[in-house]
Amino acid sequence: MKMGKRISFIFLAIIALLIILPLSLLFFWSFNGKWMYPTVFPEQYTLKVLHQMISETNFFPAILNTLVIALGATIGSLLIALPAARYFAFQKKWSQRFVEILIYLPLILPTIAITTSSQILFLRFHLTGSFSGIILIHIYFCLPYAMQILLESYRKMGEGYSITAYTLGAGSLRTFRLVTWPLLRPGIITSASLVFIVSCSQYLPTFFIGGGRIVTLPLLLLPYANNGRLGIASAYSLIFLGCTIVGVFILKMMIGGMNHGRKYS
Repeated sequence: MKMGKRISFIFLAIIALLIILPLSLLFFWSFNGKWMYPTVFPEQYTLKVLHQMISETNFFPAILNTLVIALGATIGSLLIALPAARYFAFQKKWSQRFVEILIYLPLILPTIAITTSSQILFLRFHLTGSFSGIILIHIYFCLPYAMQILLESYRKMGEGYSITAYTLGAGSLRTFRLVTWPLLRPGIITSASLVFIVSCSQYLPTFFIGGGRIVTLPLLLLPYANNGRLGIASAYSLIFLGCTIVGVFILKMMIGGMNHGRKYS
């Protein structure tokens, strides 16, 4: 084995270990029946925690709510970010760059401050306790992630392809469908995946704007984690991880297609 391949293998092994080790701990805690110090692995395994989790009234509604809200936030963020990123990607005026900076404020300001102040506005428009209100606040927090990825994708693609298509007589819609979309597809997939994961992870915005009426997985997970109930918290973490993986896979299939990214001999 060459030195370069050996170094790459070592780095991959370290990365794999850093990923597998936390997941293994979650798995052990989820099926833990008896785990006393100083044993490395649980002495007994049980399905009691899983039965308790599944029998909870809000378990299945929380999974469905999490996926629906995240999907809505992803679609909404992309619908806003695609045209906005195209506009800002090639602007050089300071005034327009300043507006671009304002989009990243949700990443800078404290989440609790934005959420509590936004709650007053949502109350006036009767959006609290509704899916539409939660999706809107999620879009607000997820939009900077979508914008950053799509901005770089547009700048990397440049304007030449679109200008050539316009010169050859293609309209705006046809240019986007046949030229822009295929070239931006990797960036769109990455943007959609990241937005979906960020939306699934939102706790404070969902709690405040949802008013406790709409329950998602983070709302079920965090109380158990804060109270030290590691078994059921770990089980919910595994369910949360599975939902995000399935959701991201579905998004990739919807945007990229089943054969996107495959190599054929």
